[in-house]
Amino acid sequence: MQPTLAFDTRVFETTENAELRLGEIVKNASNPLFREAFFAEPPLRWEARYDNLYPSVITDDEEAVFKCWYSAFIVDEASNRTPLSQRPHIAYKGGQREEGVLYATSTDGSNWEKPALGIIEFEGSRSNNLVMRKATHGIHAGGVFKDLRDPDPARRYKYFHRNPGARRMAACFSADGLTWSQPLLWPERDAAGDTHNNAIWAPELGKYVGITRGWTDGHYRGLRTVLRSESADFIHWTKPLEIMRGADAHDQIYSMPIARYGDVYIGLPAIFRKGDADAPDWDRVDTELAWSPDTVNWERVCPGTPLIPRGAGSYPDGDYDCGCVYAAAPLIRGDRILIYYGGSNGSHNGWREGSLNLATLEKDRFAAFAPQTTEQTARLTTALLRVNAETVTVNIEIADGGCARAGLLGADRSVIPGFGLDDCLPLTEGGSARALRWKGRSTAAIAGAELRVVIELDNAKLYALAGLSRAVD
Repeated sequence: MQPTLAFDTRVFETTENAELRLGEIVKNASNPLFREAFFAEPPLRWEARYDNLYPSVITDDEEAVFKCWYSAFIVDEASNRTPLSQRPHIAYKGGQREEGVLYATSTDGSNWEKPALGIIEFEGSRSNNLVMRKATHGIHAGGVFKDLRDPDPARRYKYFHRNPGARRMAACFSADGLTWSQPLLWPERDAAGDTHNNAIWAPELGKYVGITRGWTDGHYRGLRTVLRSESADFIHWTKPLEIMRGADAHDQIYSMPIARYGDVYIGLPAIFRKGDADAPDWDRVDTELAWSPDTVNWERVCPGTPLIPRGAGSYPDGDYDCGCVYAAAPLIRGDRILIYYGGSNGSHNGWREGSLNLATLEKDRFAAFAPQTTEQTARLTTALLRVNAETVTVNIEIADGGCARAGLLGADRSVIPGFGLDDCLPLTEGGSARALRWKGRSTAAIAGAELRVVIELDNAKLYALAGLSRAVD
């Protein structure tokens, strides 16, 4: 039974004294899970600077392991020659750089290993966790996913990226996620693509959907925009078209990993606060929330409010994620939503040391409707819905002394006898699947009926409804 999430604007027709609020994120107590390690002991000399990481993380149920592919500058002239203690005293200028894709695994999602794979040579040795580097694969800023539906085992893993040498978008394929093919360039199309390019399979479309970057005034000029393309074979792609852009230079969408979640899609846009030195939080990056019913039409949820708040302070003494937060696509594990992210402790264009981190939410609790103030009662009225279960439930949080109740309206907006607000048994305790009940009545008697739901919230937050579906798709 797929829940209807609170942010779905197709479902909630009117709201009174209500506002949408983001769910409460919890950062893992073990953060950072791992850090760039050029100056570690022993040093990993191919981890000069993480920057954004652009992590791709999957839970591989076939092998019972978490897998992470992440980007790093394996050569970064300034980072290579500047010890951490000297960095606060000089400006960062990257100089010569080379990008690589690295690989890590975990059995529990918190403790990670960087295995010596023996695949890619770096400084005369293959004892490293590199799976691709620009010198051998011409890669930049890609995303990895495992595609179980592809009948060709050599294409089981797919890498969607920009090939800067060929100046074209491209794809690489792998049977194991470790040894990768040379890139296959897009034959007809291109995009600026200087971002966390990522792709998924969209089952209702029967196609792959790729998310990349454009610019308002052409390649690398103007404001950053989000582009979408689709493909039946992961080689031939449609013309990338804009699906989202920010408000101004201080609200640019740097990247947006996406994932299918139930019957909608979740996006995690990284909002680049370019601005200037007079703007608050300038040259920082926040991760926000967006959603789509179809991968084409997107809405930001609570724009301007980070889903994953940055840490406190500033470089070099601030928290590990006080400067920039770049998320991977969300994962579901049991009753939790896992969001891995690349965090860094400095500004986007300055010195910053990066790390992989984890934040979690309770399942289905991306956002909730709540009263605007504790003195008010919020009222929500849905569009026409169809009862598709014997019991209608809510995912709800109720504070001490609070309550929630619901009423059912017919298509003509009249109260269905026995199912009015006053007939509802008030909920005074929260939960992920709290049943709505009316005195002596059961929704089993009206299964299949089309109706509207009126919900009153007093010191309560509504995250989702279940047992109902949209009457009109």
